[in-house]
Amino acid sequence: MKNKKITLLATALAFVLSSGAANAAFTGDYAVSNWTFFSSDGGGAVDTSGAPSAITLWSSDTGHPSSSHGWNNHASHHDFFITAASESNISFNWDYQSFDTYYDPLDGIFASTDEDLFGYLHNGIFTQLNVSSDNDWGMMHQSGPYSVHLLAGEVFGFRFDNSDSTSGNASTAISNFNVTAVPEPETYAMFLAGLGLMGFMAWRRRSA
Repeated sequence: MKNKKITLLATALAFVLSSGAANAAFTGDYAVSNWTFFSSDGGGAVDTSGAPSAITLWSSDTGHPSSSHGWNNHASHHDFFITAASESNISFNWDYQSFDTYYDPLDGIFASTDEDLFGYLHNGIFTQLNVSSDNDWGMMHQSGPYSVHLLAGEVFGFRFDNSDSTSGNASTAISNFNVTAVPEPETYAMFLAGLGLMGFMAWRRRSA
């Protein structure tokens, strides 16, 4: 019976070692209150009312007509970011919709633009996730899953990168956000030492 208990305990330890600590949704270290929102032009927003299960980011639409210079076009970016508490694997689903349109007189329709780019930040480096959709109405709604590996202390976030900040904005909903911590080498050593000790104790019992 004792040997059976030791085997069950060793199996449980091995499972914990392989899986790592998990953080489902925007909770714990990754609760929305621990993130920072930054807007380069005062526009854009992040809606956290759906947290912890989901959040929604909005791009900027702060450009407006100017009597002397036409539209007040300007580039802007809007970030929602956090510092990784430990080495982790982050995964999420993103759902992008663009409301940034213009009238195409040649085709006689409203077409979408590629001026609201969504993606993620890793230590300040922007990686675009949506596909640029200039003149392609069908690309206004896009979605997909993504995952990224982070080391402790690295900065991760979501970004909207706007080239003109006019003619409408875009939104992206983030859901199924999960963080799985990667055990540190010291943790592996501790678990292995524990397993070795249990094996030694089992051997001593058999010998006795």
